[in-house]
This record gives sequence, C-alpha cells and structure tokens, in this order.
Amino acid sequence: MTPGYADLILSALRRRPERTAFRFTGDDGTKHTWTYGETAERIERTAAAFGRLGLMPGNGLALLCGPNPQAFTVMAAACLAGLRYTALHPLATADTDRTVLRDSVSDCLVVDDTRFAARARPDGTKAISLAELDRLAADTPPGPNDPRGPALYLFYTGGTTGEPKGVMLHDRSLLANAWACSTWAWPPDTHFLITTPMSHAAGLLVAPGLLHGAGFELHPSFDPDHVIDAIERDGVSATFVVPTMLYALLDNPRLLAADMSGLNWVLYGAAPADPARLAQAHRLLGPVLSQHYGQAEAPNALTVLDPAQHRDDPHVLGSCGRPMPGVEIALLDLHGRHVPAGEPGELCVRGPLVMDGYWNKPEQTAIALDGGWLHTGDVARQDDTGLITIIDRIKDTIITGGFNVYPREVEDALATHPAVAASAVYGTPDPHWGEAVTATVVLRPGQQATPADLTDHVRARKGALWAPKMLHLADSLPLTALGKIDKKKLRNQP
Repeated sequence: MTPGYADLILSALRRRPERTAFRFTGDDGTKHTWTYGETAERIERTAAAFGRLGLMPGNGLALLCGPNPQAFTVMAAACLAGLRYTALHPLATADTDRTVLRDSVSDCLVVDDTRFAARARPDGTKAISLAELDRLAADTPPGPNDPRGPALYLFYTGGTTGEPKGVMLHDRSLLANAWACSTWAWPPDTHFLITTPMSHAAGLLVAPGLLHGAGFELHPSFDPDHVIDAIERDGVSATFVVPTMLYALLDNPRLLAADMSGLNWVLYGAAPADPARLAQAHRLLGPVLSQHYGQAEAPNALTVLDPAQHRDDPHVLGSCGRPMPGVEIALLDLHGRHVPAGEPGELCVRGPLVMDGYWNKPEQTAIALDGGWLHTGDVARQDDTGLITIIDRIKDTIITGGFNVYPREVEDALATHPAVAASAVYGTPDPHWGEAVTATVVLRPGQQATPADLTDHVRARKGALWAPKMLHLADSLPLTALGKIDKKKLRNQP
C-alpha cells in the first residue's frame, strides 16, 4: 500500500525520538510533556486498539476532544487504520454534534467526557471515553493484523450558511497540505503555541511542524495575557492566530512593556486582515508576520505572504500573497473565462490539495468542482506581479442601486480612521437601493467618533457608493466558533 498521511507523521516522529513534541497542562493542573517517540508509540497503539474495538478500514470514527495532544494522535491513528475520521468542534453544540454524527455515519465516538459531559453520549452512536481508549491502547501493542487502509478525513465546514458539509480529504490532499505547509518560513527550533481548536486549521499545522522538528505548546483557549506569558516565560517562539486574536493581542495594555524578543513567527489566516492593523503589528512585533490562505475544501496552503514579503504598503498588506507551489489558481468570471489582471473574478483552484468532494452531497460537489476547478466562492484580484487580494465572499457582495460593493473595501477604508478598532460591513434590505451598505464599528479605547464622522470618512476615501447608509457603534463584534466575525448574526439583528 502506498504510504499515506499517517506514515508521513510517523516517519517525522521517528527521526527525532527524544525531541519534545507536545507540552500541555492536564485536567489535574499538572504539566505534561510528550516526546516524538512517545507520540509515535501512542499513534500505533491507538490504531491497534481500534482493531480491538471492531473498527475496520472504511468504518467511521468521530472525536470530541479539547486542546490536548490526543486531538492529534487519535486523528493520526484513525488515518493509519484507514478509518473515516471526523472531528467534532469543541465549541459547537450538542445539536450540531448530532447533525455531524448522523451525516458522517460514524460508527464510534471517542469523547473526552471530563470536558464534555453534557455532550458525551449523543443519541444513536456508540461512544468510548478518551480515558478508556487510552487504557485500551496502553494494553495493545502494535501487531501485523492491526487495521490499515487509506485515510479519509471528513473536515466539516462551519455551517454558517446552512447545514455543515463534510469535505472529503483523502491521503492525497492531506499529504499535499503537509508538504506545502512545510515550505513556509518555519524558524529553526520552533516552539509553536496553539490556542485554537485542533479540529480545524491548527491541527493541520502539526504534521508540517514535525517535519521541521517543531514542538507544540497547547493552551485551552486564546487569552492575550497567557500568550504574552508563554512568550516571556515558556520559550514560545511562534503561534497561529486569526485576525481578531491578533487585534486583541495588539490592544493588550501589557504588550508595549512585554519582552517579545523570543517571538519570531506569527502565522495568521482564516479571515481577511486589516492592513492598518498589520502595519501596527509589524511596528510592535517586528518582521514576524506570515499569512496563509485556504479553506476547508483546500486547507491552509493556497497562497502565502511570508515575513520577507510583509512591507509597510497597504496594497501588499491587503493581499493574501502569491500562489503556493503545487496549486494552480485562476480568477474566472461567471462564464468560466479568465479575467484580466486587476479585474475581480472568482478565485478557482486545482491541484492535489483540493478535496474529492462533499460527503454524500453529489449535487453540491458538482457545483463546487464545476469545470475541473474548485470554486472557492471568494472574489479576488491579481496584479501584474502575481499578488492576489481577496475582495470578499461572493455571497457577501452588496448589490446597491445596481452596483456591486465589496464589504472588504469599505472595512479597509474604515480601518484608516484613527478611532476605529474593528468593523464589519454587510448588506441589509432596503426598499429603494435593494440593499443598503451597513456597518457595525468598534472604536478604540479612549477614542471618539460619530456615525456621521465615519460615514464621511469612507465617502472621502472611496466615494458615495461605498459610504454606509447605516452605521452602528458597538462594544464588540459577534464571533463564530472559529473566531471569525459573524455577519449572519449582524444581519439578523434588529
């Protein structure tokens, strides 16, 4: 059988058996360390334990787990055993769990019931606790009859636009992701802090990190104070953040006096970032920023803007970089034709990273992969140098008075006002315009600006078409479980 994703992980772990793979705090408050060698052994024993549970290649396994290394080792073991693997999001609800378990046809759920007691036994699914699985694995040495097969990772989308869809990532896509992410600017001796759920983008950063000999520090959640502590006291040198987390770190009053000299890489992505805030981060943190762009259907590694490319230029900082090796990117119009440089088009992708389709959803698969391209749903422009700028999601485009307004462009204009900390722009129904450009804005602490001030600021920078018809001031913006601004919730607010 051709070596797969789990074989790549095991190979990376066996190269450096004494190196630290994970550091984390257990439920009892004690700190734990796993070496590369221990992690490899846990993966192989867990795969063998799946056989003792009667799970064979092609069966479905789901995991509900908090931020600990087992979120990685159970996944790797499931891939090694050829199981159909699904990670439930730790910040989701029991109703969402049931929806995903039903859709994925999972035969068994592994659940950390010390953290998720209320969600530990969803209806109709056989369940085993993570502690029980650990005990079984400890008593199950690997053997020649252990289950083995090709991996299938069902990576469920967030479901903010409807019922979650299971993105099918086979070994081909998982391997392409690992190798592509390994080409990023990983610093030597990286000690990488993970504060986001490993069921999503952060979990796919571990394999490429292991290829570079990285170690991973796991926190139960993102807290700016704890991040600063980890950098100052615990030797953390790198981390992954979504833009809202980066802004919270920049706004933390401790940052200016903190010793951040040990931080040499901040990887960010998952949502558009404000160029003005990125310039602020560059001033405060130094040349450490690295952006990646992807989506569940082609995770993490479609484009990259590495630290050497981050310049104090709004055009560059507003972009998502250039295409990664191994993917082909095209900007296409509604008829599937390539658009000229500088013109907006849907960002479409093909290559080994791209999903095989949506689990049990042939019609949606056909639409997403029409013409042999993955249609990302993102509107973008590409300049003559190859820089790609995501303008917005197609579904978020505001059609007002017959003209298209991309919310990202309005948000970038608002961000240049000195009083603005964050903003979200979206369309709301309007009897005259069809849709009205609407904004919700959070001001910086101690700053003042009226809605009229901010509307005039956008009008002066962009023109009347882009000026919000309605602008609300708020203390904060609602976020999804992945830390993205929840525009659906904002649209539905009275």
